[in-house]
Amino acid sequence: MLSAGAAMVLAGCASTAGTGPRETSDGAVQKEPAAFTQHRFTSADGTSLSYFRHGQGPVLVWICGTLSTWDDWRHVASRLSPRFTNFVLERRGRGASADGAAYALEREVEDVLALMQEAGPGACLFGHSLGGILALEAAAQRPPARLVLYEPPFPISQRIAREAVEFVRTTWKREGPDAALVAAQHRIFRVLTPEQLDAFRQTPQWVKQLGMMETFLREVSAVADLPIGVERFRAVDTATLVVLGDRSPQVLLAEPAHALTKVLPHASLRVLPGQGHVAHVSAPALLARELEAFLTAR
Repeated sequence: MLSAGAAMVLAGCASTAGTGPRETSDGAVQKEPAAFTQHRFTSADGTSLSYFRHGQGPVLVWICGTLSTWDDWRHVASRLSPRFTNFVLERRGRGASADGAAYALEREVEDVLALMQEAGPGACLFGHSLGGILALEAAAQRPPARLVLYEPPFPISQRIAREAVEFVRTTWKREGPDAALVAAQHRIFRVLTPEQLDAFRQTPQWVKQLGMMETFLREVSAVADLPIGVERFRAVDTATLVVLGDRSPQVLLAEPAHALTKVLPHASLRVLPGQGHVAHVSAPALLARELEAFLTAR
């Protein structure tokens, strides 16, 4: 069995879809989430995008990571629906969201800004993994009411190796998505043991990710090109919660979390015990409690 959060360190990778309630690792019975309604908006470059809405109260905008889709966040968002109106973005190139002619992180930041405009004044913003990078970049331009960053992989002591990204790209073109995803595990993430990787390859989540290799490669390439450090965000004075799992890898995820906590003037760090990069899958009730406590604190 995969350890908590081990399935993929840069992605909200595991689907929470199922039939009927089930018990999660944090001991809570996870019920099927309430229905979300689909809505559309247009980004700055004219791209038509989709988001999914449910709940009542102030708006909370959700931005997922790479190798992830909006529905991976249903269970956590549903738990916050009594207090917040959830706007869960389907990022460009996924599902019903269209794609632009040329990819750049700047276009995705514009997508977040457009959805924040749709949400209106007083909206809070949550970003996971790559979504955390997009959320912080957007917050620097349009401050949300409050900001949550769950393990955004900003490079601190070192970047993701460009050679590793190109190796995965070449593998994808020559051998297909399965071999490429294995190569990404070995060359980029370096978290799973051989036994864990073998187990992961037998899951529906692996099959889901195979269909997302093209968007993954462009996104991880953009992350590999980011400048070292996060000093450029020192002027972001929004109240911010940085979330980190205590089982997450040091260089890729723990270093950025600690660096952001030091740089952002109103940031606090919350370390989730026994969790890694996918607490929305392994402990949705725990993650939802932490988010609600921060977002509703006076």
